Amino acid sequence: MSEATGTSRKIGLLGGECTGKTTLAKALCDHLDAVVVPEYLRDFVSITGRVPIALEQSDIMTTQIAAENSALAASPHALLLCDPAALMTAIYSLAYFGDRSLLDSATLHAATYRTLIWCGTDIPWEPDGNQRDGPEYRDRVDGLIAEVVGSDLVPAGIKVHRIDGTVDDRLRAVVELLEQ
Repeated sequence: MSEATGTSRKIGLLGGECTGKTTLAKALCDHLDAVVVPEYLRDFVSITGRVPIALEQSDIMTTQIAAENSALAASPHALLLCDPAALMTAIYSLAYFGDRSLLDSATLHAATYRTLIWCGTDIPWEPDGNQRDGPEYRDRVDGLIAEVVGSDLVPAGIKVHRIDGTVDDRLRAVVELLEQ
């Protein structure tokens, strides 16, 4: 499969914890008959019973990208919703460990998405399992996403669309964006 074909079929979701990425992915999946590529980090935490250490971040991002590639191969005509985009691992590395080492490769990979959707923080924060840090941390990650969008993605010609509002508002915004 050509990269262009894969690129036109992948939507990457960005956002800190509890910003509605998974809820939006499910709504888009139902509305667009798409396939969700779930977050490997959740599996990692479930399997190991802990959050990753700095040295594990690269493998987590590589595994997330491999899951996207497997989904492209397994569903050659489906729209893929990457929940989240692999870029979020690089942003979490920056947030947790002050480590920027994954950003260059994550930015290169971000160019493989048809579009990146950045979920805003305007919805209530709710605890959701053992990898949740709280609303203050969510706001910090949101700020780091803004920094990465401005310093890495925009200069690379990668467009990011921030969406806010209810699930229905977000769904409508993404559907309209995809119809353009």
